[in-house]
Amino acid sequence: MQGQQLMVWRKTAPLSELTQPGSEVQEVLDFNYHDVVTGISSPWFTLVPEELFDTVTATEAARYLDVSIADSVFAQPLDEYNQVIFKANEELSTAAARYDLQKVVFAASGWIQTIAANAPSEHQVFLQVFDDRFDLAYFRQEKLHLYNTFEYTHEDELAYYTVFACQQLKLDLSLITVVLSGAVETDDQRFSPLLNDMFKAIEITPLRVANIPQTLPAHQLLALTALPLCASLADA
Repeated sequence: MQGQQLMVWRKTAPLSELTQPGSEVQEVLDFNYHDVVTGISSPWFTLVPEELFDTVTATEAARYLDVSIADSVFAQPLDEYNQVIFKANEELSTAAARYDLQKVVFAASGWIQTIAANAPSEHQVFLQVFDDRFDLAYFRQEKLHLYNTFEYTHEDELAYYTVFACQQLKLDLSLITVVLSGAVETDDQRFSPLLNDMFKAIEITPLRVANIPQTLPAHQLLALTALPLCASLADA
């Protein structure tokens, strides 16, 4: 990105392109960038309220992530009210080390910050969809009330986990709008019809944090283009 303008975007590519010479994106990766922020999407994480967070708490929480000697563990603010402790396995750590592990952030942080800054309703549940998992966020009084990630192999599983999370929150599904972003088509026919049978409404997120060409699906780039919002978190 240059300022708020998206300059280059590449769809999902193997992590090996970051570490193996000769890949087709090496020239772009080798540019002399002013700053590089690496977002890691990790299923191994835990949240700790800011007022309870200290070194001892972070160490104790990290033990529950089943850390091995080859893993990297990070602790940083997720938002104004929560710290996130997460690990990256050896493959992720090696890829991220191409630039600087000190510039690694929890990939969902920018997505969460963007939602929080746009007055989320208590009648909205936000899903950031990936090919084999999805992030779910729910806000109450404009503060993050629940964040979790779920693996799925079929859209039925995505619907099931979304309903399950809402039931645990004691939400009335008939009042809830599910807001989708990530790996979802603009005219989504994979997830929306199924979710629409269970919830009040389904919509593609209108949120934007960057100037994106109209030919690109902006909702698919929300979390990625929000990463610059997190640059200071890596230094926290």
